[in-house]
Amino acid sequence: MTENPLKIVDISTVNQSTADELLDAATTQGFLFVEGHGFSQEEVDTVFQLSKEFFQLDNEYKNKYPIDSSNHGYANFGGENLDPQNQKQGDPKEALNFTSLNFLTGKSSKEIPDWLLQDPERERIITDTIQRMYQLSIRILKLLAIGLKIEDTESVKGEDWFLSRYDPSKDSGSTFRFLHYPGQKSLNPESVIRAGAHTDYGSVTLLFQQENQEGLEIYSSGGKRWIPVPFVGADRSKSTTAGPPVVVNIGDLLSYWTGGILKSTIHRVKFPAKVQETGQDRYSIVFFSHPNDDALLEPVPSKLVQTIQNRGANSESNYITAKQHLDNRLAATYGWKK
Repeated sequence: MTENPLKIVDISTVNQSTADELLDAATTQGFLFVEGHGFSQEEVDTVFQLSKEFFQLDNEYKNKYPIDSSNHGYANFGGENLDPQNQKQGDPKEALNFTSLNFLTGKSSKEIPDWLLQDPERERIITDTIQRMYQLSIRILKLLAIGLKIEDTESVKGEDWFLSRYDPSKDSGSTFRFLHYPGQKSLNPESVIRAGAHTDYGSVTLLFQQENQEGLEIYSSGGKRWIPVPFVGADRSKSTTAGPPVVVNIGDLLSYWTGGILKSTIHRVKFPAKVQETGQDRYSIVFFSHPNDDALLEPVPSKLVQTIQNRGANSESNYITAKQHLDNRLAATYGWKK
Protein backbone atom coordinates (compact mmCIF):
# COMPACT_ATOMS: atom_id res chain seq x y z
CA MET A 1 0.00 0.00 0.00
CA THR A 2 1.44 3.36 -1.06
CA GLU A 3 1.47 5.92 1.73
CA ASN A 4 -0.72 8.93 1.03
CA PRO A 5 1.53 12.04 0.71
CA LEU A 6 -1.39 14.48 0.50
CA LYS A 7 -3.51 16.18 3.13
CA ILE A 8 -7.20 15.28 3.41
CA VAL A 9 -9.43 18.28 4.16
CA ASP A 10 -13.11 18.04 5.10
CA ILE A 11 -14.87 20.95 3.37
CA SER A 12 -18.40 20.17 4.54
CA THR A 13 -18.23 23.33 6.67
CA VAL A 14 -17.22 26.71 5.22
CA ASN A 15 -15.38 28.61 7.94
CA GLN A 16 -11.99 30.15 8.70
CA SER A 17 -10.56 26.95 10.16
CA THR A 18 -11.40 24.93 7.03
CA ALA A 19 -10.13 27.76 4.84
CA ASP A 20 -6.79 27.87 6.66
CA GLU A 21 -6.36 24.11 6.35
CA LEU A 22 -7.18 24.19 2.65
CA LEU A 23 -4.87 27.15 2.02
CA ASP A 24 -1.98 25.39 3.75
CA ALA A 25 -2.26 22.42 1.39
CA ALA A 26 -2.68 24.67 -1.65
CA THR A 27 0.41 26.72 -0.84
CA THR A 28 2.74 23.85 0.07
CA GLN A 29 1.81 20.95 -2.21
CA GLY A 30 -0.74 22.32 -4.65
CA PHE A 31 -2.53 18.95 -4.39
CA LEU A 32 -4.85 17.60 -1.72
CA PHE A 33 -7.86 15.37 -1.12
CA VAL A 34 -11.21 16.81 -0.08
CA GLU A 35 -14.00 14.96 1.65
CA GLY A 36 -17.43 16.32 2.54
CA HIS A 37 -18.03 16.90 -1.18
CA GLY A 38 -21.57 15.50 -1.23
CA PHE A 39 -21.13 12.69 -3.78
CA SER A 40 -22.16 9.22 -2.66
CA GLN A 41 -20.26 6.07 -3.59
CA GLU A 42 -23.21 4.94 -5.69
CA GLU A 43 -23.24 8.22 -7.63
CA VAL A 44 -19.51 8.05 -8.32
CA ASP A 45 -19.79 4.42 -9.47
CA THR A 46 -22.65 5.35 -11.81
CA VAL A 47 -20.63 8.08 -13.54
CA PHE A 48 -17.65 5.74 -13.99
CA GLN A 49 -19.90 3.06 -15.47
CA LEU A 50 -21.35 5.54 -17.97
CA SER A 51 -17.85 6.62 -18.97
CA LYS A 52 -16.73 3.01 -19.46
CA GLU A 53 -19.77 2.23 -21.62
CA PHE A 54 -19.06 5.23 -23.83
CA PHE A 55 -15.44 4.28 -24.44
CA GLN A 56 -16.53 0.74 -25.34
CA LEU A 57 -18.45 2.11 -28.33
CA ASP A 58 -16.98 1.65 -31.82
CA ASN A 59 -14.14 3.99 -32.74
CA GLU A 60 -15.98 4.90 -35.93
CA TYR A 61 -18.84 6.26 -33.84
CA LYS A 62 -16.67 8.12 -31.33
CA ASN A 63 -14.68 9.75 -34.12
CA LYS A 64 -17.87 11.37 -35.42
CA TYR A 65 -17.44 13.87 -32.59
CA PRO A 66 -13.80 15.02 -32.95
CA ILE A 67 -12.32 17.53 -30.54
CA ASP A 68 -12.44 21.10 -31.85
CA SER A 69 -10.60 24.35 -31.15
CA SER A 70 -12.84 25.02 -28.15
CA ASN A 71 -11.52 21.78 -26.55
CA HIS A 72 -14.91 20.09 -26.97
CA GLY A 73 -15.41 16.57 -28.27
CA TYR A 74 -13.64 13.22 -28.51
CA ALA A 75 -9.83 13.02 -28.48
CA ASN A 76 -8.53 9.74 -29.89
CA PHE A 77 -5.35 7.95 -28.82
CA GLY A 78 -2.27 10.10 -29.35
CA GLY A 79 -4.35 13.17 -30.16
CA GLU A 80 -3.24 15.05 -27.07
CA ASN A 81 0.34 15.77 -26.02
CA LEU A 82 0.58 17.35 -22.59
CA ASP A 83 4.38 17.51 -22.65
CA PRO A 84 5.22 18.51 -26.25
CA GLN A 85 8.75 19.65 -25.37
CA ASN A 86 9.76 16.19 -24.14
CA GLN A 87 7.39 13.82 -25.95
CA LYS A 88 7.36 13.22 -29.68
CA GLN A 89 4.21 11.11 -29.59
CA GLY A 90 0.84 11.98 -28.12
CA ASP A 91 -0.45 10.45 -24.89
CA PRO A 92 -1.81 6.86 -25.05
CA LYS A 93 -5.29 7.73 -23.85
CA GLU A 94 -8.70 8.74 -25.15
CA ALA A 95 -11.01 11.40 -23.75
CA LEU A 96 -14.44 12.93 -24.13
CA ASN A 97 -14.62 16.63 -23.29
CA PHE A 98 -17.71 18.71 -22.55
CA THR A 99 -17.09 22.46 -22.90
CA SER A 100 -19.18 25.59 -23.62
CA LEU A 101 -21.06 24.71 -20.45
CA ASN A 102 -24.00 26.53 -18.89
CA PHE A 103 -23.87 25.69 -15.20
CA LEU A 104 -27.47 26.73 -14.61
CA THR A 105 -28.53 23.77 -16.77
CA GLY A 106 -25.44 21.56 -16.77
CA LYS A 107 -25.61 21.40 -20.57
CA SER A 108 -23.17 22.23 -23.35
CA SER A 109 -24.21 24.50 -26.21
CA LYS A 110 -22.21 22.23 -28.53
CA GLU A 111 -23.09 18.86 -30.02
CA ILE A 112 -22.47 15.88 -27.77
CA PRO A 113 -22.64 12.19 -28.77
CA ASP A 114 -26.29 11.31 -29.35
CA TRP A 115 -25.71 8.04 -27.47
CA LEU A 116 -25.73 10.14 -24.29
CA LEU A 117 -29.09 11.66 -25.20
CA GLN A 118 -30.90 8.51 -26.31
CA ASP A 119 -31.49 7.52 -22.70
CA PRO A 120 -32.79 10.35 -20.44
CA GLU A 121 -30.96 8.79 -17.50
CA ARG A 122 -27.60 9.12 -19.26
CA GLU A 123 -28.23 12.79 -19.92
CA ARG A 124 -29.37 13.33 -16.33
CA ILE A 125 -26.18 11.77 -14.98
CA ILE A 126 -24.06 14.07 -17.15
CA THR A 127 -25.89 17.33 -16.37
CA ASP A 128 -26.22 16.58 -12.65
CA THR A 129 -22.53 15.69 -12.30
CA ILE A 130 -21.42 18.80 -14.21
CA GLN A 131 -23.53 21.11 -12.05
CA ARG A 132 -22.39 19.52 -8.79
CA MET A 133 -18.69 19.51 -9.70
CA TYR A 134 -19.03 23.18 -10.66
CA GLN A 135 -20.60 23.95 -7.28
CA LEU A 136 -17.86 21.97 -5.54
CA SER A 137 -15.21 24.07 -7.29
CA ILE A 138 -17.07 27.22 -6.21
CA ARG A 139 -17.03 26.07 -2.58
CA ILE A 140 -13.27 25.45 -2.80
CA LEU A 141 -12.66 28.86 -4.40
CA LYS A 142 -14.66 30.55 -1.64
CA LEU A 143 -12.62 28.78 1.02
CA LEU A 144 -9.38 29.81 -0.70
CA ALA A 145 -10.57 33.42 -0.81
CA ILE A 146 -11.30 33.29 2.93
CA GLY A 147 -7.90 31.73 3.57
CA LEU A 148 -6.14 34.41 1.51
CA LYS A 149 -8.11 37.09 3.39
CA ILE A 150 -9.00 38.83 0.15
CA GLU A 151 -10.10 42.38 0.88
CA ASP A 152 -13.58 43.73 0.23
CA THR A 153 -13.91 46.14 -2.68
CA GLU A 154 -16.70 48.50 -3.67
CA SER A 155 -18.13 45.90 -6.02
CA VAL A 156 -17.62 42.58 -4.22
CA LYS A 157 -16.94 41.04 -0.82
CA GLY A 158 -13.48 39.54 -0.47
CA GLU A 159 -14.72 35.99 0.02
CA ASP A 160 -16.65 36.30 -3.26
CA TRP A 161 -13.76 37.72 -5.33
CA PHE A 162 -13.19 34.50 -7.29
CA LEU A 163 -16.92 33.79 -7.50
CA SER A 164 -17.54 37.18 -9.13
CA ARG A 165 -15.48 35.89 -12.04
CA TYR A 166 -17.56 32.70 -12.25
CA ASP A 167 -20.94 33.75 -13.62
CA PRO A 168 -22.55 30.32 -14.29
CA SER A 169 -24.30 31.52 -17.46
CA LYS A 170 -21.29 33.17 -19.11
CA ASP A 171 -18.70 31.53 -21.39
CA SER A 172 -15.70 29.93 -19.73
CA GLY A 173 -13.02 27.36 -20.44
CA SER A 174 -14.41 24.97 -17.80
CA THR A 175 -14.31 21.39 -19.00
CA PHE A 176 -15.94 18.18 -17.80
CA ARG A 177 -13.96 15.16 -18.98
CA PHE A 178 -14.13 11.38 -19.22
CA LEU A 179 -10.69 9.77 -19.52
CA HIS A 180 -9.66 6.24 -20.47
CA TYR A 181 -6.09 4.96 -20.30
CA PRO A 182 -5.96 1.39 -21.69
CA GLY A 183 -3.71 -1.01 -19.78
CA GLN A 184 -0.32 -1.81 -21.21
CA LYS A 185 2.15 -4.47 -20.14
CA SER A 186 5.78 -3.40 -20.34
CA LEU A 187 9.10 -4.49 -18.89
CA ASN A 188 10.07 -0.91 -18.17
CA PRO A 189 7.72 1.08 -15.90
CA GLU A 190 9.04 4.33 -17.37
CA SER A 191 8.64 3.28 -21.00
CA VAL A 192 5.17 4.70 -21.51
CA ILE A 193 3.73 7.78 -19.85
CA ARG A 194 -0.03 7.81 -19.96
CA ALA A 195 -0.29 11.61 -19.60
CA GLY A 196 2.84 13.73 -19.98
CA ALA A 197 4.21 16.01 -17.27
CA HIS A 198 2.17 19.22 -17.10
CA THR A 199 0.39 21.74 -14.95
CA ASP A 200 -3.34 22.33 -15.39
CA TYR A 201 -4.51 25.37 -17.30
CA GLY A 202 -7.43 26.59 -15.20
CA SER A 203 -8.10 27.62 -11.61
CA VAL A 204 -8.74 24.34 -9.85
CA THR A 205 -9.10 20.72 -10.98
CA LEU A 206 -11.30 18.05 -9.41
CA LEU A 207 -10.54 14.37 -10.02
CA PHE A 208 -12.30 11.13 -9.16
CA GLN A 209 -10.15 8.02 -9.54
CA GLN A 210 -10.81 4.35 -8.78
CA GLU A 211 -9.18 1.74 -6.60
CA ASN A 212 -6.48 -0.39 -8.26
CA GLN A 213 -6.22 2.11 -11.12
CA GLU A 214 -3.40 4.22 -9.72
CA GLY A 215 -0.96 6.16 -11.87
CA LEU A 216 -1.15 9.82 -10.86
CA GLU A 217 2.20 11.25 -9.74
CA ILE A 218 3.15 14.74 -8.54
CA TYR A 219 6.61 16.24 -8.91
CA SER A 220 8.40 17.31 -5.76
CA SER A 221 10.59 20.25 -6.78
CA GLY A 222 12.33 20.13 -3.40
CA GLY A 223 13.12 16.43 -3.58
CA LYS A 224 13.49 16.40 -7.37
CA ARG A 225 11.43 13.23 -7.62
CA TRP A 226 8.04 11.91 -8.64
CA ILE A 227 5.66 10.98 -5.81
CA PRO A 228 2.79 8.54 -6.51
CA VAL A 229 -0.69 9.49 -5.32
CA PRO A 230 -2.63 6.43 -4.15
CA PHE A 231 -6.35 5.80 -4.25
CA VAL A 232 -7.90 6.84 -0.94
CA GLY A 233 -11.25 5.40 0.06
CA ALA A 234 -13.99 7.13 2.00
CA ASP A 235 -13.74 7.34 5.78
CA ARG A 236 -16.54 4.98 6.77
CA SER A 237 -16.40 6.19 10.37
CA LYS A 238 -17.82 9.49 9.09
CA SER A 239 -20.23 8.19 6.45
CA THR A 240 -21.29 4.75 5.26
CA THR A 241 -22.42 6.05 1.86
CA ALA A 242 -19.96 8.84 0.91
CA GLY A 243 -17.87 8.55 -2.20
CA PRO A 244 -14.06 8.59 -1.97
CA PRO A 245 -12.26 11.88 -1.37
CA VAL A 246 -11.81 14.00 -4.50
CA VAL A 247 -8.28 14.83 -5.63
CA VAL A 248 -7.98 18.61 -5.95
CA ASN A 249 -5.11 20.49 -7.51
CA ILE A 250 -4.36 24.14 -8.09
CA GLY A 251 -4.13 25.26 -11.72
CA ASP A 252 -2.05 27.88 -13.48
CA LEU A 253 -4.63 30.68 -13.18
CA LEU A 254 -4.87 30.57 -9.38
CA SER A 255 -1.09 30.45 -9.21
CA TYR A 256 -0.78 33.40 -11.59
CA TRP A 257 -3.52 35.41 -9.84
CA THR A 258 -1.75 34.99 -6.50
CA GLY A 259 1.85 35.56 -7.61
CA GLY A 260 2.66 31.88 -7.03
CA ILE A 261 1.40 31.70 -3.45
CA LEU A 262 -1.03 29.02 -4.56
CA LYS A 263 1.04 26.26 -6.11
CA SER A 264 0.36 24.81 -9.57
CA THR A 265 2.26 21.55 -9.30
CA ILE A 266 3.65 19.52 -12.20
CA HIS A 267 2.03 16.10 -12.43
CA ARG A 268 1.69 13.17 -14.81
CA VAL A 269 0.03 9.78 -15.19
CA LYS A 270 2.23 6.72 -15.75
CA PHE A 271 1.96 2.95 -15.77
CA PRO A 272 2.80 1.70 -12.25
CA ALA A 273 4.54 -1.68 -12.15
CA LYS A 274 1.52 -3.32 -10.51
CA VAL A 275 -0.82 -2.06 -13.22
CA GLN A 276 1.56 -3.18 -15.96
CA GLU A 277 1.50 -6.69 -14.55
CA THR A 278 -2.30 -6.86 -14.47
CA GLY A 279 -2.92 -4.90 -17.68
CA GLN A 280 -5.57 -2.92 -15.79
CA ASP A 281 -7.24 -0.03 -17.63
CA ARG A 282 -7.52 3.32 -15.88
CA TYR A 283 -10.58 5.56 -15.94
CA SER A 284 -10.90 8.98 -14.36
CA ILE A 285 -13.57 11.65 -14.14
CA VAL A 286 -12.23 15.21 -14.18
CA PHE A 287 -13.61 18.72 -13.90
CA PHE A 288 -11.33 21.59 -14.92
CA SER A 289 -12.73 24.76 -13.36
CA HIS A 290 -12.03 27.99 -15.26
CA PRO A 291 -13.25 31.55 -14.68
CA ASN A 292 -15.31 33.38 -17.28
CA ASP A 293 -13.48 33.99 -20.55
CA ASP A 294 -13.37 37.76 -19.99
CA ALA A 295 -11.89 37.53 -16.47
CA LEU A 296 -8.68 39.53 -16.26
CA LEU A 297 -5.61 37.85 -14.78
CA GLU A 298 -4.92 40.69 -12.38
CA PRO A 299 -3.44 40.49 -8.88
CA VAL A 300 -5.76 39.25 -6.13
CA PRO A 301 -6.43 42.12 -3.66
CA SER A 302 -4.89 40.35 -0.69
CA LYS A 303 -2.08 41.56 1.56
CA LEU A 304 -0.53 38.09 1.31
CA VAL A 305 -0.39 38.45 -2.47
CA GLN A 306 0.83 42.04 -2.35
CA THR A 307 4.00 40.94 -0.57
CA ILE A 308 5.07 38.95 -3.66
CA GLN A 309 7.13 40.99 -6.09
CA ASN A 310 7.62 40.41 -9.82
CA ARG A 311 5.79 37.11 -10.04
CA GLY A 312 2.62 36.17 -11.87
CA ALA A 313 0.09 38.95 -12.23
CA ASN A 314 2.23 41.12 -9.94
CA SER A 315 4.85 41.33 -12.68
CA GLU A 316 2.46 42.63 -15.36
CA SER A 317 0.81 45.92 -16.17
CA ASN A 318 -1.15 44.76 -19.23
CA TYR A 319 -3.39 41.92 -18.08
CA ILE A 320 -4.54 39.16 -20.40
CA THR A 321 -7.87 37.38 -20.08
CA ALA A 322 -8.50 33.82 -18.96
CA LYS A 323 -9.47 32.90 -22.52
CA GLN A 324 -6.24 34.27 -23.97
CA HIS A 325 -4.26 32.16 -21.53
CA LEU A 326 -6.26 29.02 -22.31
CA ASP A 327 -5.99 29.50 -26.08
CA ASN A 328 -2.20 29.67 -25.76
CA ARG A 329 -2.02 26.46 -23.74
CA LEU A 330 -4.39 24.49 -25.97
CA ALA A 331 -2.48 25.52 -29.07
CA ALA A 332 0.67 23.98 -27.61
CA THR A 333 -1.11 20.82 -26.41
CA TYR A 334 -2.85 19.95 -29.68
CA GLY A 335 -0.50 21.61 -32.14
CA TRP A 336 -3.17 24.06 -33.23
CA LYS A 337 -2.29 27.38 -34.83
CA LYS A 338 -3.32 30.37 -32.79
